[in-house]
Amino acid sequence: MKISDSIEKIDGAMANSYLIMIDGMNIIVDAGTPGSGKKITGYLEDHKIKLDAILITHYHVDHVGGLSRIYEKYHPEIFVPANELSIISGSEPVPPKPFLPKFASTIMRARKVKDLKSSSDMNISGIELVKTPGHTRDSTSYYLKEQKVVFSGDAAVNLKGVPGYNKGFAANPENAEKSLKAIRTMDALILPGHGDKMDLRTGI
Repeated sequence: MKISDSIEKIDGAMANSYLIMIDGMNIIVDAGTPGSGKKITGYLEDHKIKLDAILITHYHVDHVGGLSRIYEKYHPEIFVPANELSIISGSEPVPPKPFLPKFASTIMRARKVKDLKSSSDMNISGIELVKTPGHTRDSTSYYLKEQKVVFSGDAAVNLKGVPGYNKGFAANPENAEKSLKAIRTMDALILPGHGDKMDLRTGI
């Protein structure tokens, strides 16, 4: 689904996955479940797109499960939240709380990718990091500055048309609330990990 001239939402992924085309680069935000990886690579193949990078918002399996399939085909750079790199690579166990993400990770085991980079080392022109912890310990959003677009992962999802978060999945509800408040004050189009876009931009 077309969001703008340079942003597409890839249909069929369990959690929203977005394609950004900026400065000659093709970048995916979040990789869905293991099954979603096939849908994402199929989309890229159908549109004859060579993938350059993947940006991950947090370690939950519905956002990282498709990484291995995508990586094996395209070998893009993969940037993940710095304090979750060890979880996503498999060198640290998935935290036991909250229960539901741990349960999902147990059911939908995904092959791990070791070739990961910290999102703090990302240097892609026009994209900035926004630290939004709480949903997970280092949940990270990505801000497309020129277009005023925020890829919020699950730090802000669409709850009945407004930015919210799922308390049952939050590792630290207090931090999650703070991050949500920060996102709500942004003059931006919010592209969440779940649900439809939410336009908070003014003066457009």
